[in-house]
Amino acid sequence: MKTNEKIRNQALILFNDKGVDQVSSLEISQALKISYGNLTYHYKKKDDIVLALYSQMQQELNTAINRLVQCIFEEMFYLKLVNEIFEIIWDYRFIYLNINSLMNQFEFIAESEKSYSATRIKILNRAKKYLIQEGYLKPEANNNYESLIQNLNMILYGWITDAKLFYEGDEAKKIEVYVSLFYNVALTHITEKGRKRYHQIK
Repeated sequence: MKTNEKIRNQALILFNDKGVDQVSSLEISQALKISYGNLTYHYKKKDDIVLALYSQMQQELNTAINRLVQCIFEEMFYLKLVNEIFEIIWDYRFIYLNINSLMNQFEFIAESEKSYSATRIKILNRAKKYLIQEGYLKPEANNNYESLIQNLNMILYGWITDAKLFYEGDEAKKIEVYVSLFYNVALTHITEKGRKRYHQIK
């Protein structure tokens, strides 16, 4: 593994454990047992590590979301792909636990979040149209899917805070619990055909 990867991996562990503001570049270098100069050769400031991790997370999320949608269009419904999206968000939880301050601090993150949110809403809309066309979802009426998609997007972004602060159940089942909440909202407009298909692959 390259040094810059080791730095990102160690920083991710520390940021998730302590929070971004409580971790310095020096602490990251000490945890890795490399010199501070070696670390700053790869990342001049801690901010550069944060931005690198943010970009890394978004790449993983985009890959997972696009794979999920492709499976929907091919009718190869694979619910574990939704779990994968939640797992990525949990792996980089320091980002969405601090998203307000990060968006205020980094213009790149603020602009990227707006862009990614809009893109994901478009992706959900594409999936919705296909599922309605194939009879898995009820026909659209009075823009009822607009609020559904907004709610799903909010859950995707907001569950991490609830999970970090209030979840008291089995840690091994944490993501499964929040994915189930996601589906409970997603399935409010499902047809009988869709329900049968859902139970086949659940």
